[in-house]
Amino acid sequence: MLRFKLKSCAHFLLTGILLLPLSTSAKSSAHKEQVNLSILKQEDALVPYMTAAQRADFYKLVTDIKSAESDLRSGHNLVKTKPSKLDPGRDLKPTIERGQQLIVQSEAAIERYQVKLVQLLQGVNSQKSHQQMIDLAQYDYTLETAGFNEALPGLCRSLLEACWERGYETLFFDGVFIQTGEGTQRAEAGIRNLAYDTLVEIDGSNFSITVPINFKLKPETRGKDGDDFTYENAAIFEQDQKALLAIELIAPTGSTTVLLSIRAIDLKTHTIAAHELIKINDLATILNLQAEGLEDGIAKHVQFRDPSQTIDVFAALNPPYIFELSDKATTGEAAALITYTLVKQSGLKIVDSAFIKRSYGKVLEQFDAWVGQANASLTVEAADAAGVYQVNAQANDSDRTLSIGTLTLSHSNPAALAGDQ
Repeated sequence: MLRFKLKSCAHFLLTGILLLPLSTSAKSSAHKEQVNLSILKQEDALVPYMTAAQRADFYKLVTDIKSAESDLRSGHNLVKTKPSKLDPGRDLKPTIERGQQLIVQSEAAIERYQVKLVQLLQGVNSQKSHQQMIDLAQYDYTLETAGFNEALPGLCRSLLEACWERGYETLFFDGVFIQTGEGTQRAEAGIRNLAYDTLVEIDGSNFSITVPINFKLKPETRGKDGDDFTYENAAIFEQDQKALLAIELIAPTGSTTVLLSIRAIDLKTHTIAAHELIKINDLATILNLQAEGLEDGIAKHVQFRDPSQTIDVFAALNPPYIFELSDKATTGEAAALITYTLVKQSGLKIVDSAFIKRSYGKVLEQFDAWVGQANASLTVEAADAAGVYQVNAQANDSDRTLSIGTLTLSHSNPAALAGDQ
């Protein structure tokens, strides 16, 4: 949520209020507790956090106070009334008494409105603090953990439903991929067939799951034309809105656990249209990871902090930046987790150029000539502390690198340990 400073007439109307005591009468103030008006200095900062009803009440109170201040000045002027040379015999007592009465009424009204205004602003300030806590933790989550056979149907169903909701008529299944420290390769037939059968069963009569024949990148493509893949049955689906299902197991070196990431990549724009992810706890056996000394290498808790709310700023730009992920942390885990949280919790447009190049880029005539459709990049770099990564942004036409925030991956909840200040 972007925080815009609203410039309102209230700033000018309240200037006088700050200097005005609740009662100019010493007798009155001796019996009434003075209200702390210091919160009125925060009105500019609090107005953006008000609901429509609160904002209406706020401006009405400001107007009422201004009117009462005007009546107070009139009362003081009446009390100061002097005999006129044109009417020296005029009785001034009724006029002075009317002024005194107006002063008392005005002071009482100002006090009453000030109390209501302070109460309103205090309530809004509490809302602001609560909202800031929500904003601070909006990208945090705890990874679900399950066995592969248990997790696959649920993730596939969630992804297919999201794709259907977004209007995708054809979803290409081209296998399952495994990403390790040694690169990306296709999974063996057993895993592939299980994934395909699961998808087809969920797809049912929608008939959106399709296997593209001889699916590959065009050798000469640079990834920016929206027509980068070739396959023998392309003519059948020419008019359909199409997405490629990127089903990937991300296995850090030496880990007994892996990430199962399922994404739908729009074939025209390469943006990630839908994304599901879960931690798998039994793939060591399936992937034949039988070496001794293996341990759980996938974090349970994911915490991302964007203190300047830069992501919200980027997401609100028009035209928007389109980001691709660049992983310099030497592990696919960090990039996968930051991609997942940004796709799920932000409005950023993210293209999956990294997966396309890793999985299909061997046929490219000039691998490094890939331009892609992104106009900016997000870079994940290892920080000094273990499990902590720095996320930076950079526009393609700029040399300037902008720090976005910090990604912390932990088996213990980092927010709880740190008190989440």
